[in-house]
Amino acid sequence: MNSSPMLQRVRAVPARAWFGLALLVVALVFILQNRASTSIEIFTLMISAPLWLILVISVAVGLLVGVLLRTRRKA
Repeated sequence: MNSSPMLQRVRAVPARAWFGLALLVVALVFILQNRASTSIEIFTLMISAPLWLILVISVAVGLLVGVLLRTRRKA
């Protein structure tokens, strides 16, 4: 069976790249659907920002905490 060059190039793309592309599409849809402004209060500071931005910052802080608290296991 002789595949077309285009199909061969598509098959050559690693699964990680396809997964990353799918996550990018989901992230873009998420951003477009959550553009409404919201307010949050941190101690005495009141912050107004788009909901998507607040959620992205929250996830980034959670990832940073996870990386900083990660323990290494012996192989």
